[in-house]
Amino acid sequence: MDLIARAEALQAEAHAVLRKLDLERAFPSLGPPLLIGSARSGLMVLRDLDVMFTAPAAKASEVLTGLADIAARVELLSVDFRDERGDRRPTPQLTDERFYAVLDHANWKVDLTIWLHAVDRPHVEDALRVGAATAEQKEAILRLKSTYPGYPDVIGGSDIYPAVLDHGVRSTGELAAYLGR
Repeated sequence: MDLIARAEALQAEAHAVLRKLDLERAFPSLGPPLLIGSARSGLMVLRDLDVMFTAPAAKASEVLTGLADIAARVELLSVDFRDERGDRRPTPQLTDERFYAVLDHANWKVDLTIWLHAVDRPHVEDALRVGAATAEQKEAILRLKSTYPGYPDVIGGSDIYPAVLDHGVRSTGELAAYLGR
């Protein structure tokens, strides 16, 4: 199967997983879930789904109750929940406080981020920009995601996308040189 066809098949699977999880039911007070990342852009190479909410009034208990609701309806192999407020936030920025959960469901890694501050975040816009790339750029992104050593643990899509879209990178050697700058 070529890279584009595989990405399309994974995207269809991702949407089926989202329907099954029914995040709006699990988290009714958090606002609409927003699909971000490669499932939004359509450039998937892994069973990895990213979803975010913006819910400044969210409480840890609400998130845990929602996770319990999901677990009661679908099989979850694992759930990792993190309260990333205060000195536990992922960056020094106060606005990056969040609740974060990683679910393992049917060979899918599902990342749920519940942002606790309503600020403009580039996630959806970035995914739409990547999804609007040319066919040749999409092929290059998928090829690099599929072949670059260390993807996604050492480098991520956020490293590959600007390299391809803004700097003309097309090969693993070019990406290594770009990342070394």
